Amino acid sequence: METEIYFKFILTFGLVLLAAAIGGRIAERYLKQPAIVGELLAGIIISPFALGGLFNDPIILNFATINGQFVDNGATLHGFAPMEIVSQIAVIALLFIAGLETDVRSFLRHGFTGALVAIGGVILPFTLGYFATMYFFPDVGMVGWLFIGAVLTATSIGITVRILMDMGRLNSKEGMIILVAAVIDDIIGLVILSVVVSIANTGEFNALGSVVTCLIGFAVWLALLAIGVFGHKFISRFILGPFKKSGIMPIMALIVALLISFLVTLVGLHPVVGAYAAGLMFASTAEREDILRGARPVMLFLAPFFFAYLGMQVDLRLIWVVVLPALALIALAVIGKLAGCYVPARLAGKVSHTGGMIVGIGMVPRGEVGLIIAGAGLITGAISQEIFGIAVAVSILTVLIVPAMLKPLFRRNATESKKAESKP
Repeated sequence: METEIYFKFILTFGLVLLAAAIGGRIAERYLKQPAIVGELLAGIIISPFALGGLFNDPIILNFATINGQFVDNGATLHGFAPMEIVSQIAVIALLFIAGLETDVRSFLRHGFTGALVAIGGVILPFTLGYFATMYFFPDVGMVGWLFIGAVLTATSIGITVRILMDMGRLNSKEGMIILVAAVIDDIIGLVILSVVVSIANTGEFNALGSVVTCLIGFAVWLALLAIGVFGHKFISRFILGPFKKSGIMPIMALIVALLISFLVTLVGLHPVVGAYAAGLMFASTAEREDILRGARPVMLFLAPFFFAYLGMQVDLRLIWVVVLPALALIALAVIGKLAGCYVPARLAGKVSHTGGMIVGIGMVPRGEVGLIIAGAGLITGAISQEIFGIAVAVSILTVLIVPAMLKPLFRRNATESKKAESKP
């Protein structure tokens, strides 16, 4: 019986990857959209709320959640999903490669602008989400309004990175600003989440604890970045050097990324922030290209699973019940990021109007970060299933609309740049 369960996990993993591959190919070839769009839509189609439900199986094309206790120590599990682990490893591999492909000097050069963009992209969406939820759901209470405000502050760095990579714009000026802002946004978003969860559990706001969490998070992330910038020769000699002849140097770099992804969780950061920092560390080494050649195939294999699995979270029945408030909050989610990020990108980043639009739109995807915040709200009882459905709609649809909005903007930006260069 246990062996059969293991085999079902293998089958589900294979089916999700197959659906993602087919969906990604259709999106690229026929819809002329990045593969991520097809992968997400494939996940929605094969979810347990759609075709996956035909199997009527808790594992096959399902979440296979586990509730119970470990036999040895009695630790209690609630809603534990093993496939979620695979999903997180996949997004860690994606962010690690994104860090490797990043021009570190350009990243640092746009640090100040990115920080301002992140702050603008947090304050305005949070305010809009809070008051809109208060208007549509007055009976939910302050904690519920705070949770939806927190959902609107999120930016999924994993999804943003994938869209930029698919479009070949990761190292553009606008791409660098978006990356810096998305990293900082993730840190701020997780601090906001911890504050809101604390209020939900205790009914009190711990200002000192929130500030300390934020400072520790930034300090650890900056320390990892500094290690790569100033200690790249040490990394090459002692971490990578012993594994060059055996050919497993890229795998060793990935292992280090996994370890760092775990370590940053000890100070309240999301694993993807550590994975990206690890990529930046190795991007400063002389072995960067060798690591990319060896590690990129791993990412190309795993990353589609993450996006398809994200699509599988969508229950269209929940969203349909609250379609009007969902559409209103999706509109505010786009407007909040666009307006909040456009102004600092234009003023501090000195980008063009089109460049500012690219930065604003690039910060729109909520994705898995929005789902994490919404899930925490549901678990604590701060939001209902209906409001959770709205949060899911915001998280997924803000991902689906971004590629179609960014493609023409990048084309226009390239045309404007060529015209500017041709002028005497």
